Amino acid sequence: MKDQHIRPVAETDLQVWMQLERDTFTETFLPVYATHDLQTFLQEKKNDNILRQEWESKDAYFYILWEGTTAAGFIKLNLHRQPDNGTLLPTPVMELERIYVRREFQSKKLGKKLIHFAYEEAHKYFVRTLWLGVWEHNLKARQFYEKEGFSAFGEHTFKVGTQEDRDLLLAKLL
Repeated sequence: MKDQHIRPVAETDLQVWMQLERDTFTETFLPVYATHDLQTFLQEKKNDNILRQEWESKDAYFYILWEGTTAAGFIKLNLHRQPDNGTLLPTPVMELERIYVRREFQSKKLGKKLIHFAYEEAHKYFVRTLWLGVWEHNLKARQFYEKEGFSAFGEHTFKVGTQEDRDLLLAKLL
């Protein structure tokens, strides 16, 4: 097995992370969305300017999981962000907004490595509640989060192009 390590996305990693962001979203959702909807979403929400603005945002933290010199996955954490459905979770709170692993690296327990890294980061900021949104039909991800101790507390709508999907909101007290 090659060396695996997680490190923050530095400015020198931006292009690698941006491509990883687009690639993993496409790999995950290509079968779900109409081509036009997916392309529109990528152009509007995953273009270099938007992603750079996200990366520069206060209280947003991005990390790449590397296997050797290959970017295998990433996470995005948002400190102090409460859910957008009106629920107020016990504070301090952190959102695990994105956790993705390239398809070729799945089944290597890298998702588990990333989520445990998120727990470590949350502990550094004395976070009480870690929460996330997951597409209701992504059963594999839902089962993963349930095994990790997350439970549902609500839902919200996630729009890709013209398609609206229901995301379940899950939280874990730390």
